[in-house]
Amino acid sequence: MLRSLEQERARYAWECIQEVKKESEELQKNYNSYVKKAPTLIQTNGLPNALAFYYNKWKKGEKAYELLYKHIANWNEVKRMSGDKEFLLWVVEDASSIDVFQVTKEVIALLSWIKRFAEAELKGEET
Repeated sequence: MLRSLEQERARYAWECIQEVKKESEELQKNYNSYVKKAPTLIQTNGLPNALAFYYNKWKKGEKAYELLYKHIANWNEVKRMSGDKEFLLWVVEDASSIDVFQVTKEVIALLSWIKRFAEAELKGEET
């Protein structure tokens, strides 16, 4: 079946959230919080800086950041652009400014879906 890119984003985002739902309530709350802030962080600081921030937090043992980073980096449209190279390295070493602009748009579009499903499916702060 032929699907639109928007449908593929939604499908992938759903799979990401189902993965997070298997984790602890605390991790779900953290992931939910981080994914809500991700588009603003990317738009304010740029995709390379945001990815470096997520990568740093992941390497310091914060699993919610690890999942968020991997969900971004493993999305097919991102992998298509970056090839076999680690996504962060591709962004900072090889990508042209046009590549970074295009992949930033794609990441924000993906995060929109992840954010919607996270709000509906994951544990979060009570309002």
